[in-house]
Amino acid sequence: MSQPLPAKDQAVFRSIVKFYETKQYKKGLKAADSILKKHPDHGETLCMKGLTVSYLDRKEEAYELVRKGLKCDLKSHVCWHVYGLLYRQDRDYFEAVKCYRQALRIDQENLQILRDLSLLQIHRRDVHGFAETRRKLLQVKSSARLNWVGYAIAEHLCENYELAWKCIDNYENSFKEQDTSAASDYENSELHLYKAAIMEEAGKFKDSLSCLKENENKIVDKIGLLEMQGRLCMFLGSHEEAAGYFKRLVNINTEHHVYALAYMASQPQFSSFWPPLPAPATQVEQSDLCNGTASQALPRSILSFPSTLHPEGMPVFGWLPPKHALKPQRRLIIGRKQHKRRVDTLEPVVALTDEQEDEVIQFFDGLKAEYPKSDSMKRLPLFFLTGQRFKRKLDEYLRSRLRKGVPSLFRTMRSYYFTPGKPQLIEELLLQYVRCLKEDISWFGPLTGESQDPPEMSDEEPPSALLFTLMTLAEHFDFMGETHKALEYVNEAIDHTPTLVEVYACKARIYKHAGDLENSAQCYEEVRQMDLADRYLNTQCVRALLRVDDTQGGMEKALLFSKEPDSQEAANLHDMQCMWYESAVGRSYKRQKKYGKALKQFHETFKHFHDIAEDQFDFHNYCLRKTTLKAYVAMLRMQERLYSHRFYRRAAKDAVNIYLEIFDAKARGEEILTTEGAAAGDEAELSAEEKKKLKHKKKREAQKEAQKASDKPSTGQKPKKVDDDPEGEKLLQQDAMEQCSKIVRTLVQHSSLDAATHVLTYEVFSRQGKMIHCLQALRKLWELGGHDNLHYKLVAPSRP
Repeated sequence: MSQPLPAKDQAVFRSIVKFYETKQYKKGLKAADSILKKHPDHGETLCMKGLTVSYLDRKEEAYELVRKGLKCDLKSHVCWHVYGLLYRQDRDYFEAVKCYRQALRIDQENLQILRDLSLLQIHRRDVHGFAETRRKLLQVKSSARLNWVGYAIAEHLCENYELAWKCIDNYENSFKEQDTSAASDYENSELHLYKAAIMEEAGKFKDSLSCLKENENKIVDKIGLLEMQGRLCMFLGSHEEAAGYFKRLVNINTEHHVYALAYMASQPQFSSFWPPLPAPATQVEQSDLCNGTASQALPRSILSFPSTLHPEGMPVFGWLPPKHALKPQRRLIIGRKQHKRRVDTLEPVVALTDEQEDEVIQFFDGLKAEYPKSDSMKRLPLFFLTGQRFKRKLDEYLRSRLRKGVPSLFRTMRSYYFTPGKPQLIEELLLQYVRCLKEDISWFGPLTGESQDPPEMSDEEPPSALLFTLMTLAEHFDFMGETHKALEYVNEAIDHTPTLVEVYACKARIYKHAGDLENSAQCYEEVRQMDLADRYLNTQCVRALLRVDDTQGGMEKALLFSKEPDSQEAANLHDMQCMWYESAVGRSYKRQKKYGKALKQFHETFKHFHDIAEDQFDFHNYCLRKTTLKAYVAMLRMQERLYSHRFYRRAAKDAVNIYLEIFDAKARGEEILTTEGAAAGDEAELSAEEKKKLKHKKKREAQKEAQKASDKPSTGQKPKKVDDDPEGEKLLQQDAMEQCSKIVRTLVQHSSLDAATHVLTYEVFSRQGKMIHCLQALRKLWELGGHDNLHYKLVAPSRP
């Protein structure tokens, strides 16, 4: 054990800690050296010096100094704490926890070490260890608000709901008169909402509603308050009271279709086909069910509501749907084309009678009279109506939008196509419009169910009405799979108005859907040239170029809107976590058999998700300090299903397929052509003069790269990282089966509801001869396919 420092050196040691906390690492290093000149074996100073140099990119030296410091003072809690901080920097959380625990054996009530340990425990999802550490923090310093809030969250995550809300009650009683600032008002508001959320999750709906009513004046998040009150009233069967809350929400946001649908579900006359949201049967179902733990299928109407309004509702932002949302057959034939059914399409539980459809019309007509500018009130009833009622209301809806010229009109109509009979009615209306708009007096024709003469010349429709009708009709025939008719009408629209960008973009989409990717890319390039300031059109052009494997052209155009156009495109877009771009580029390289570059792109996507998972560490302490408790718990639960996001699944599937191709090629004795090998092959075909020119070109490029690397960055800038494997050659040299197994395990753990996960699992383990795993994958596919032995997802794995 090292000897204690004299008073003067103790002050210098404290300055080292201060310099570390304020990120003045060079000053801290200088202060540490001044102590070590006098006391070269002082363990704590050695450890602090090691921690300081670790932030100066001298990792190996840092570990050597800390280990040397530990040898000099093995019983110092500071040395063990610093050792843990070093491991935490390198994301070796298991070793960091061991160091923190060792430090706590020496100093059991050290607040800083307890706090650091609790952060690692929640980051690793050791919720029971987190709760125990938070309990100790509360015992050591019960006067700190943060400790009460942290302990409440810990018990909540451990599903000790009653203890969690009682902890919040004690916190409120202890600190209710200490602070009256605006920040305190927000904190109290969040605490009341969070307490009610805990009660709701515990199944205490009545107590939760009472808590909200008692503290209604103290809660500043009025929208969150009304959503919770409306939901809880539905769970308790108080539908009239729920209707009042959802009506207030409709008043706040008339375009939020979820509020209007919830208000409709609260009306008793609609309960047979659009029932109120049912209360979760158990605490398990009340929790977030993204991984499919629902005990029974729930009404399909729930899928129209997001998970923020009902725990079994549809997740957003690309996560996998809950188990009861999966349908054995999710693809429908509409016209001559197959379409993937959207699982969140509005769909009544049962077919409506004529009287029920009239009630729906009357209900939404009342809302339209109250909110005449709301588009949702005119669009939502169309999901529930059929036949001539649907056609009449759609007729009223389309006329005003075609008259105004709404380019996105077809996108709002697309959901109606999944109901049998509606596509034909839409086509009849659009054809009638085109026919009547081409007459001497331009008009849309008589309203459905009415006889009407053409209007006066002064009341005829504007010329743009025909233009947007032709474009909408072209999109309709494109969706129905009738490409020739779609091209006929879109060309007619272009002849009508050759300067409208949206019509050319529509033509490019038609070519894309028909499989003519070359013409689609050419059309998108024309569109981009028509409006060079439009970022969306530029993005669509990039995607089109990548679809035809023009990766160089796509990369160049992707940087046109970058703030750093001179930088390397890969580094720039990687910093922006542009995952759609990485996926498109990777798939393009895959089609070109450039597997190294393709894997490079997919591994960049993996890194994004790994970074997102690690970035949550910064929020564990921040959210407690700012009392954003509901958002914090939601973030923790989102992180638990992070790897079920579609961008990760897409990259994982493509990467596994490449590794399988590499494995199969090696098994056949074929050689995988690397970038260097391909370049050598191309070079062999050149003449002597061309080879000489190529040699000089490579030399100039090498000198240019060396010059860039030698140039020092300007003051305040970090040196740019140099990619040591730009072609992905190192990824090709890895064990293909080992990489496949690693990716597949992640997919099985986080994306078990995706049928493609189990198809890949079968393909990987069948090559390894692990038949038990193959059978498990087939059984899971059979279950996901609705126990259908002939389901299309079973065909490929079950082939002899």
